[in-house]
Amino acid sequence: MYLALLWHMHQPSYVINGRIYTPTLFFRILFNYYPMVLLVDKFPSIKINFNITPILIEQIIGVSNGTIKDQFSSLLIEDDDIDPQSIILMTRDLPSFILKKNPGLNVLLEKIKSGSYDRKDLLDIKMLLHLVCFHPLIKDDEIEELFRKGRNFNNNDKEFLAKKEKYILHHTIEKYKQLNEKGKIEVSTSPMTHPILPLLYNTDIAQQTKTSFTIPKGLFSYPEDAKKQILEGIKVYENIFNRKPLGIWPSEGGLSNEILDLFSEYNIKWTATDEYLLFETLSKSPIEKQHYYIWEYKNGVSIFFRDHYISDLIGFTFQKMEEKKAAIHLFEYIHQLSKNRENQILTIILDGENPWDFYLNNGTYFLTTLYQLLDNSKTIKTTTFSEALNENISKFKLEKILPGSWIGLNFDNWIGKQSTNKAWEILKNARKTAEEKIGTLSEDKKKELMNYIMLAESSDWFWWYSLSVEKDIKEKFDILFRNNIKKIYEIVDLQPPEYLAFPVEQYIQKEIIPYITPIIDGKITHFYEWYNAIEIDVSSLWITFSPVNFLFKKIFYGYDEDNFYIRIDVPKKDEIEITISFINSLKNSFNIKYGISLPNVFFQWDEILEISIPRKEIITEGEKILSFTITIKKGIEKILIPATDYFNIFFGKKEESWII
Repeated sequence: MYLALLWHMHQPSYVINGRIYTPTLFFRILFNYYPMVLLVDKFPSIKINFNITPILIEQIIGVSNGTIKDQFSSLLIEDDDIDPQSIILMTRDLPSFILKKNPGLNVLLEKIKSGSYDRKDLLDIKMLLHLVCFHPLIKDDEIEELFRKGRNFNNNDKEFLAKKEKYILHHTIEKYKQLNEKGKIEVSTSPMTHPILPLLYNTDIAQQTKTSFTIPKGLFSYPEDAKKQILEGIKVYENIFNRKPLGIWPSEGGLSNEILDLFSEYNIKWTATDEYLLFETLSKSPIEKQHYYIWEYKNGVSIFFRDHYISDLIGFTFQKMEEKKAAIHLFEYIHQLSKNRENQILTIILDGENPWDFYLNNGTYFLTTLYQLLDNSKTIKTTTFSEALNENISKFKLEKILPGSWIGLNFDNWIGKQSTNKAWEILKNARKTAEEKIGTLSEDKKKELMNYIMLAESSDWFWWYSLSVEKDIKEKFDILFRNNIKKIYEIVDLQPPEYLAFPVEQYIQKEIIPYITPIIDGKITHFYEWYNAIEIDVSSLWITFSPVNFLFKKIFYGYDEDNFYIRIDVPKKDEIEITISFINSLKNSFNIKYGISLPNVFFQWDEILEISIPRKEIITEGEKILSFTITIKKGIEKILIPATDYFNIFFGKKEESWII
């Protein structure tokens, strides 16, 4: 059996007036992009696929050659009297696990917040902020020595670290290029700024999907922009890798017939998306495993369909397992598949960045063990997608495809909600204005205008508008989106509309004391039963991506004088086990399974799961704050939510219950 494993790497454009203010890009280079490609080179027989979006490539190269100034990089080398507040702002964009892993760093951050720091502390904190960004796979003896030192760094240390980082910046894309030329990896391209191509072509395509949202007719339709995004992505690839790309990973796996026709027009040999688009198109069941073949679209583009179950195992299930065991488990699972899959291909595609944030050792042992097992395998042959086209793999014809993405059979994460529809309307107004004025511009101005149009079409802005996440996150991406839109008006010498001075989405905060008295019967007995509870949209707990087939959508919780209540919107299923773990003085855990009973805990599981737990079982008298997690297990799938934090609740009095 052939195995095509693709790691997708993407960041939106963070550049504002030639400068990047967030540490996100710099962190990802050190923690993901460089170590991921470096690791592949250690295993002689394996071949891996990478997708690096053009907008990401341009930013990495811009920072490495100095045409883009990176604020986080500058933080290290600039004078130590830098504004401490800028350091605090930087930490907000670094993953929380990065900050937590170094106690000394947290002590220094507290000193800065309290104003009790000195000049020496500033150098130390800058050094530590950069050191924690180094993934374990690229920590050499010298970096480890700096970690051991921990405090009292000097200018020599600073200069050494800056030099080390500069080397990595310059060699990251170069390493991908080198291994791509050897055929050790295949790097594919994507549309230039990572837009959802079917929606650029015509947002009416979303009406053909399995969506429950309202998508206004004629919201946006610029097929020429979809073409431009593809061509510019190809151009960036050619400039870097000195050859035409054979494959395109469409942003978020978003495909439709119209986009496949464009790929054919531009001589793209292969693309990929999620298996569910194939099953829906064929009206077949996933059990038939027809995504283990190569499917040739009518005009010659070959389509690979990712196995989303196995992709999700890596992305979500293995996060809290011991890494070597997880890798062995995955390999054995694939090995069992291979026994009946000769001359077939298993396609695994997922994010190459975010999963490792949640792994116990940041993916170090998982990836190393998995690659070693694949390197030694006699029955599984890793391949690039382009090589797979020439192998003896079963191929079938596909005359059409139903539109969708790797999220599912819709584009709901980018269109359909009030805020996303409003963003598309803002984009349409700016695009129409640009079309009317572009004839009056010089060639240089036309190019600049199209660059900002493409930036405004990135999927990222619409993604963040669609999610229920913290206000700070939404504001950051809202600012980037509106900045790109404003530039469109400025380039054609027009005053930006007044509405661009305000956020696209109004952030209304609801504050409650969740005092409730639900009836525990496994049903939604009446509307107000859980009305005052804390309500969690589970999909919002994964900032960038969530499991495709997650088993429930919402969680509610609250309390009365005697009991703590939890509602989980999942119908009764014999094979599901749910564990509620409390992280307070009593530290109790409760394993809930349909058909069993528990002492001191009452639950009913029918249309939904409703649970009542006496407060005395989970918190000592006088404590006011309770923290807990929920683990859901089905077979070998085991997912912890939230992945890196806790749900928290403050116990107030009934008379304090109120809503704004």
